[in-house]
Amino acid sequence: MISAALFAFAPPAGSSPGRADIFRVARMTVAPAPSEVPASLQSHQVRIAGEDELQAVARLMLDVFAPESPAAPALLPFMTSLLEANQRTARAAAAGRLAAELSQRVAVGSTIFIAAEAGVPADGAEGGLPLLGTVDLSSQEMELPTHGLTGSLYMSTLAVDSAHRKRGLGLALLRAAEAEASAQGVEGIYLHVEAANAGALSLYRGAGYSAVPPTPLLTTFTRALHLTHADPILMFKRVPCDGAAR
Repeated sequence: MISAALFAFAPPAGSSPGRADIFRVARMTVAPAPSEVPASLQSHQVRIAGEDELQAVARLMLDVFAPESPAAPALLPFMTSLLEANQRTARAAAAGRLAAELSQRVAVGSTIFIAAEAGVPADGAEGGLPLLGTVDLSSQEMELPTHGLTGSLYMSTLAVDSAHRKRGLGLALLRAAEAEASAQGVEGIYLHVEAANAGALSLYRGAGYSAVPPTPLLTTFTRALHLTHADPILMFKRVPCDGAAR
């Protein structure tokens, strides 16, 4: 349910993107989803990622938000093979760095959900299959010293593998994040979406998210996430409180 990328992302020459770069430029690019998760999802499950699955999460985030560009053709066939090998090595290194950053986020409170085949670990764990989708729900962004918007959570980097889109996986990940927010007893969930992304706006409005009128505090919040260049809209949804979480 995610389109390939919301922004044209090009890392500096000689570098590879990490999660900090993806977080600045990748914002939930989603196509409109049905109001109910389709029966085709019965063979899939949405659950919290294990530590050994974060490498697969990192690879999916890179594939969706910073897709690999084909290597430039070389004059000699062996040069083409060498360039492709170098690109694979750089990509693997970037995924490793991103997985380490994700592990650090989990250690300080992020909940990373994945969509995967039911009962099967995501690729990266022994015997795993490719990951289908992922989303990050966290409190860190809400607690930055520039604004201190405590009491809610922030949802980011919702991604679905290109081969599994338009099957309700994006919506399923969204609902899992909302259920977690309810279980934690928070007020609701904030997210950013690009103003020109009509499909994403339709999805989130249909799911109960509303654009938040700008205030000095919320403008500071958006700026602290380095999203002003992308014309972002801040949206919010209040979630029902799970009484047991209080």
